[in-house]
Amino acid sequence: MIQLAQQALYKTSGEEALALAEQAYAIYQEMGAKASSIAMANAITGIGYSLKELNKVDEATTALSGAIDLLRASKHPFLVDTLRTKASWYEEQGNWLKALDSYLEAAQIDEIDGNREFYGRDLIAVANCYQGLGNWSETITYALKAREIFKERKMIPEISCCDLNIAVSHAELQDGEQAIFWGRKANDIGILLKDNEVICKSKYVMARGYKLLGKYQDAENLLLAAQELVAKSSDWDQIARIEKEFISLYRLTNRESDATEAERRLFTLTEIVR
Repeated sequence: MIQLAQQALYKTSGEEALALAEQAYAIYQEMGAKASSIAMANAITGIGYSLKELNKVDEATTALSGAIDLLRASKHPFLVDTLRTKASWYEEQGNWLKALDSYLEAAQIDEIDGNREFYGRDLIAVANCYQGLGNWSETITYALKAREIFKERKMIPEISCCDLNIAVSHAELQDGEQAIFWGRKANDIGILLKDNEVICKSKYVMARGYKLLGKYQDAENLLLAAQELVAKSSDWDQIARIEKEFISLYRLTNRESDATEAERRLFTLTEIVR
């Protein structure tokens, strides 16, 4: 029954998948003590995925919580993956606190099990949640912890993500020098790997650092470079962030007409993509 539900999901038939997963769950309930907790957890997880496919995210995460309780009680290795799935669904909703709780539990299990790579991945996910919550000090703390693990394992792209998180957090804390320092580290990796997204974001955050230090021409040069890199992408959020920095910079340098023009561009973009 669960396999049929999975096949229905692959065919994007959420209603059919939900009905099959609920049937499987009902069968296991009728079996009572004879049904394994893992089978019950699989059925509930199937219900969760089906509800998610139907855009019923609150109900889906509630269903996953039931599966997680069963997996936690049986100490099943699928627990960590299910915690991450639940956390990612909360992230999609912008519910950073609930996502944080799940990622912290996953990280704790990884640490106990000695799974260093996934421990690092869960730590950077924790850092992302703290960033979403605007808790910049904790973002730095967890990004640094993740960075050390990624460094041990020579996971270079992941290190650049940590460096960007740290740089952005320092910019938010009004520490221009540290924003530039960590932004430059990310930029170095981006250039070595020819990763335009990392190069763009690192130039953007370094520009913020130079602006904080009053080095407005350096900031503008970096923003122009970031703008050029992002222009061919569909990363509307990053395009908007860069435009907002231009507006701030223009006003700091008494260029009101340039600021007004940038505001018009930003309004046009926002009107279309929001």
